Amino acid sequence: MFQVLLMVVLFFAAHPVGADEAIVAKVNGTAITLRELESATDQLISRVTFHGNPSDEQRDEYQNKALQELIDRELQYQHARELGLKPDKEWVRKQVESIRAQFKSKKEYRKWLERSGMNEDDLLAVVEKTNLAAQAIRKNVTDLALVSDEALKEYYANNPERFKKPEVVRLSIISSKDEQKAKNARALIAEGQDFGSVAARMSEDMYRIKGGDLGLIHRGRIYPELEKEAFAMKVGEIRGPIKAEGSWYILLVRERQPEKRILFESAKDALKKELESKRAQELSEVWIAALRSKATVEVFPAAGMKQE
Repeated sequence: MFQVLLMVVLFFAAHPVGADEAIVAKVNGTAITLRELESATDQLISRVTFHGNPSDEQRDEYQNKALQELIDRELQYQHARELGLKPDKEWVRKQVESIRAQFKSKKEYRKWLERSGMNEDDLLAVVEKTNLAAQAIRKNVTDLALVSDEALKEYYANNPERFKKPEVVRLSIISSKDEQKAKNARALIAEGQDFGSVAARMSEDMYRIKGGDLGLIHRGRIYPELEKEAFAMKVGEIRGPIKAEGSWYILLVRERQPEKRILFESAKDALKKELESKRAQELSEVWIAALRSKATVEVFPAAGMKQE
């Protein structure tokens, strides 16, 4: 539904487990129910697929992934408790208000709580649990993954090849599978007719509707025979017909831009995001592995789920 509600689903275990509820796993004694897992699986499918109707085999894969997420989040929460972290009361209040506001009426909100097997106290506990897990993630991953400007500059200086904009040419083409037709098109241009106009009338490729304009291209985008010519031509120069892949081409270079180095300030934001994301992933994997190594995690596939 919304991100906050997704987190609520992931923490259904905050309220007492009913006697008739199937338990699919326990994390240091805390139960994860089949209902909780099915809800988390549905949420995962909606996040990562364009449709909500995976095959049975695919759903089994999503279910196992959802279970691992539930286990990891419970471990994160328990770690927060071990660290003595306390819920951010203001954040919790705003999130609860946000959840209520997502329903058109109090009646719909109450029905949702009933369907979820919760009351308002349970919801509050769930949101507090979400906040504590988020604090643990920030303390053990997010804050540690931050990259300083000095580190960014060092990376930029040590990886010059990553920050080059390749040489490009703006190329227009006329193509035909018939060599004589291509020669006739070239002759019309030589007589003074506009290249784009001739391309629109005589070219046999989709670019004819744009007067043959391919836009700015770098090496590796066109056939090697054409690339060799295009990157050796001067602006305004026309060459052809040139044979490539069974067709004949006439080329016009309209613009050239030499290779350029991307300035640090232009690359900084994207680079920071990339490096911090990579570092966060690495830290998260190490942290979760450490939490799991010390935890007692029991999985009960017979309760209604399949296990890889």
